[in-house]
Amino acid sequence: MVVATSTALLISAGVAAAGTVASISQQKKAARASQRQQQLQAQRSQRQALREQQIRRAQMQAQAQALGASGGSAVLGGMSSLSSQLGSAIGYAGQQSGLSSQITMASQRAQTAGSIAGLGMTAFQGLGGFDMLAGGQGGGNGVTFPKELLQQIS
Repeated sequence: MVVATSTALLISAGVAAAGTVASISQQKKAARASQRQQQLQAQRSQRQALREQQIRRAQMQAQAQALGASGGSAVLGGMSSLSSQLGSAIGYAGQQSGLSSQITMASQRAQTAGSIAGLGMTAFQGLGGFDMLAGGQGGGNGVTFPKELLQQIS
């Protein structure tokens, strides 16, 4: 009976460990895919901002030529403003992408830690848990906890 229980315990611990390893692996793959997606979104946003700036510049030049003011300081100032706005938009998109990447990585690390903690708790409970520590079925120090407390803790 003890051998069968020990064998079952070892098998279940092995299955729990394999499940945790598979879970961690999938979480890492998901994090990499999410990071790549964020990079692609940032690149797309930057290209869109560049296109919009080129369109505005062309419209501004066409209007200036129609009014006969193509070389005026107002037109040049407007062009500079467009370039500044483009730089700001691209910088913002890059910052957002970097922050999203950091958030994804931190989330992935938290999930990994949670999986490892879950595996540890499964093994702990499989080995007798708090009852075993309190001198339950496997010996110990002879101290017993009320069942209600043990149920709340585990």
